[in-house]
Amino acid sequence: MQFCPKCGGLMVPAKKDNKDILRCTKCKFEREMTDKEKKQYSVKENKGKTAKVLTTSLVSDKGEIKLSEDQLAHEREEYYKEVGLDLLREELEESQEEE
Repeated sequence: MQFCPKCGGLMVPAKKDNKDILRCTKCKFEREMTDKEKKQYSVKENKGKTAKVLTTSLVSDKGEIKLSEDQLAHEREEYYKEVGLDLLREELEESQEEE
């Protein structure tokens, strides 16, 4: 078992550009495997008809989540406040730069 030299996360075998590498599960640091490591690990890729993706009805439900009119109005108000404040900040910064 190998650990990442940067963050200490677990290094797992993977393939990249037809090369065997070890990739950190936390920070995604990668390094190529040595010949000794290649003998210790075996990297296999499952591409069969038996590999299925399981989803919940919530994920695969095509219906939209409806917000109440009050919630929608509140979110719209918050959005416009945020956008308006950003525009005012930009105008203020531009006017200060011109002076």
